[in-house]
Amino acid sequence: MRTKKHFSFDEEKDAEKIYNNGFPNGNIDYSQMYLISKYLRQTYGYGEIRLEKAVIKFCKSQDKNFNPITEASSIRKWVKSAINYDLRKIDSVTVSVKEIDILKKIENNKDKKLLFVLLVFSKALKKGSVKRDKSNLRTSDNYYIHYNNFLDIIRLSKITNTSEVDLADILYKHKELFTFYKPERELIRLEFVDKNPKKPILITDLNNIINFYNILFEKKKTPSVCANCGKEIIKNSNIQKYCAECAEIKSREQHKNMMQKRRALL
Repeated sequence: MRTKKHFSFDEEKDAEKIYNNGFPNGNIDYSQMYLISKYLRQTYGYGEIRLEKAVIKFCKSQDKNFNPITEASSIRKWVKSAINYDLRKIDSVTVSVKEIDILKKIENNKDKKLLFVLLVFSKALKKGSVKRDKSNLRTSDNYYIHYNNFLDIIRLSKITNTSEVDLADILYKHKELFTFYKPERELIRLEFVDKNPKKPILITDLNNIINFYNILFEKKKTPSVCANCGKEIIKNSNIQKYCAECAEIKSREQHKNMMQKRRALL
């Protein structure tokens, strides 16, 4: 079954859930098989040949009628993607006081909410590069969103009765904040991003971005400080302890330890 998938901030978690429990509806989701293939390669260190065998084995465990001959093209795409890309895992991003102040000037709450989610989402996209070979990776200090991100932005804003066309109209209404490229590029550049923030604010729990909108724009929660370095953060839960930089360091350490334990079991 080929469906449009939601953008995942933690592909490892999503892939592990599918690998352990199977697909929710009992049918192979071809779009999610890219995650499974990356998960198998990244977890078990498979090369291309062993990875292909593991992918086929998993598919057969989900569908006894799965035919690797007729599905050879899909299998090759899954394996190639897994060889070239890692699983995406984005724990947090930061926004700045300057960016928040710009958005606070917008009077319409719906517009403001969508643009805040869009800002956070663009920073996640920037941070979420998963290409393994970065030697030829083109980098820029600009921040973008794609038209195919619109549904995810609307979903994360938790605003009902809003279409992709509605969001496009809202962006154009605030066109001074964006650069719109030609339609064939399907790209929009954010022009209000603070590239040298003096007071970064940590945004965690990216699947619940809207909670931070309530914190920052409706003052429903108070700031706290990072348990490691003392930097001010906005806490979205009682278990959050670190700022963006410290959280990323801790996450890398945890991921490294987890992978070492897994390899030790092989």
